[in-house]
Amino acid sequence: MAKKLGFTGIIFLILYSVITWSVIADHGWIQRFDYALIALIQDQITESGAGFVSVATDIAGSPVVFILTLAVVLTLLTKRMHIAALWFGLTIYIFTSFFMDTMKAVIGRERPDLLVITMESSMSYPSGHSIASVMLYGFVGLILILLLNKLWQKILTGGIAGFIILFVMTSRIYLGVHYPSDTIGGFTFGMAGIFMSVSLYQLALPHLKKWMNRKNWHDKSPDLSP
Repeated sequence: MAKKLGFTGIIFLILYSVITWSVIADHGWIQRFDYALIALIQDQITESGAGFVSVATDIAGSPVVFILTLAVVLTLLTKRMHIAALWFGLTIYIFTSFFMDTMKAVIGRERPDLLVITMESSMSYPSGHSIASVMLYGFVGLILILLLNKLWQKILTGGIAGFIILFVMTSRIYLGVHYPSDTIGGFTFGMAGIFMSVSLYQLALPHLKKWMNRKNWHDKSPDLSP
């Protein structure tokens, strides 16, 4: 199971690398794709819609992601799932803060200057909101899918997580703060992050539990194998 998850993560990482290189090289197909999708999405802008989306997009903003991540970590700690709590919290922090900020600074892509509804000051690629939505909602969704037994529960969980992620990605284009390739880059990077993190968790869990048992620290972190 860990190998399959890791392989899936590598595929998403390759996709991210291809998109990133195309953005850096300013390939023509990226430009055509970006402007065509921007026109399609921003044609739907209304005053009421813009007001709603401007607020709703912050379900993947830093304050909300921090609060929800902290809530999950504290919940896991109260259930004596110390390894899972630490793994979850560190994964989200590393990918939504360190890696994201580093990539934005290195790639240095300016934000769109077409129809801008909300102003942002950081660099454009990759979309931080897209990464954060995948790392939080996608991460929780993936874990629940692996833990749930019934197929309808897995489908419902995946559908809800997918809807939230797709909404966040679309909202960033709608508000004029990102190119579509920014959001897709953020999505593929986030997916690579959650699959590779869960794979490493599966591989490391038995060893970490054995070490904690020797220290007489009993841990109830779940094995995510089906």
